Amino acid sequence: MRQVLYYLAAVISLSALNVAADTPSLNEAVEAARKAPKNQALNRVAADLLKDAGRYAESITYYMKSGNSGNLGAAEASYYMYDFEGARDYLDKYLAKRSKAEAERDNKFVGTASGEMTDWTDFLSTRISLGRSMLDRVENIEIIDSINVPADGFFEFVRLAGSAGSLVGMEEIEKIVSREDMAALGVNDIMQPGFVTERGDEMIWVGSDSAGNSVMIESYRLADGSWDKSVKLFDYSGIFGNNVGSWVDYPFLLNDGVTLYFASDGDESLGQLDIFMTRRDENEFLQPSNIGMPYNSPFNDYLYAVDEETGAGWWVTDRNRVPDSVTIYTFIPKEIRENYPVDTPDLASRARVSSIADTWQEGKDYDRLRRSIASVGERRTVRSAEEFDFQLPDGRVLHRISDFHAPMARTAMKNYLKEKAHADSLRSRLAAMRADYARGDHKQASEILRLEKSIEQLSVTLRSLANEVITLEM
Repeated sequence: MRQVLYYLAAVISLSALNVAADTPSLNEAVEAARKAPKNQALNRVAADLLKDAGRYAESITYYMKSGNSGNLGAAEASYYMYDFEGARDYLDKYLAKRSKAEAERDNKFVGTASGEMTDWTDFLSTRISLGRSMLDRVENIEIIDSINVPADGFFEFVRLAGSAGSLVGMEEIEKIVSREDMAALGVNDIMQPGFVTERGDEMIWVGSDSAGNSVMIESYRLADGSWDKSVKLFDYSGIFGNNVGSWVDYPFLLNDGVTLYFASDGDESLGQLDIFMTRRDENEFLQPSNIGMPYNSPFNDYLYAVDEETGAGWWVTDRNRVPDSVTIYTFIPKEIRENYPVDTPDLASRARVSSIADTWQEGKDYDRLRRSIASVGERRTVRSAEEFDFQLPDGRVLHRISDFHAPMARTAMKNYLKEKAHADSLRSRLAAMRADYARGDHKQASEILRLEKSIEQLSVTLRSLANEVITLEM
């Protein structure tokens, strides 16, 4: 999994003292510090090792015995604990007594995509302020499950119904993207996963260049089955309007064809990668917004996806610091965001996701949703016209007309699929026209608006037809 290199110092601060290659084990360092409580160097080594192990509260005890630089270490540890007020206090204490040598060492942090040196304490201060602000807007969600999986290929564990699209790996992307496409776009490497829409006629993927920057790219399948020339959607500076960051990645497009979630670094990210949301207007994606906590953390938060068919949401993060692994959370997304009150006693714990059971509603049964997710079959990059994923209220997901028991429900389902195919055809046409618009062809602007209105009306019809199918089958 690609890491954003210039944010590495967000995990291992350049303010930390250099430690020799024969660094003691954590237990040895802690024992040595206990035996010499006035030895600042030994206490600093123990504190750094405890912090790197994720034992932040313990590390602060030893930082407090390691001189003024220990205040900076304690600020970092508090930041990772979501104690942003404490982090600010420790940082202020450090800066009040910072020596010239400490200031020179702090100023060796590479904090922008342009490679400019910056003061690590300025970077940390900005992140503390951002964290404090985000902690006032922690979304109240119900997390029904979590699993730790290998970081490499984690997307294979995100079980999406076919109607939500597919997350595809390198092999599938390379079938679509030619070397000529990559050369024209100025990218050397393809990053996985890419996102393919339900009908398999649109793919959003990410390429990277030799300078360590990435770009979001879109490819469309033509009526004859071939793929049109790929089009650049945006890079970091293009969508955020500055060059503080360098990376955009992990795309997921909602069924509306307009709302895109992706991960990015930069000055609007709390950690290394944060998850952002943007929407597409007639010719471009708009200024992204950070989706906040609990989805984002002081670490890497990669992917956000919503499966409207099963009613499940997914997000992927490495906040739990499991070596070579990430955590995938499954949650229930809400149509309207509802945040916890700012005076919630355990608000930081909710933002950290210390316990998924704490997010459950008392007496609520989550088994139906779990069954819906479990019944989702293997992802298909291109689906047969005879195959579909249709969820019933009891948790079952049907895949073929023959799966329906009621004859009238089968007829109703055929009508639904006919209208759905029409809607999908219009969406494909709209996507192609938007691509032409992005290339500078504005002649079809009015037709784009007309198609958008038609698709919106069809969506209402499809919901009505789907309800009819459910009524007849149940």
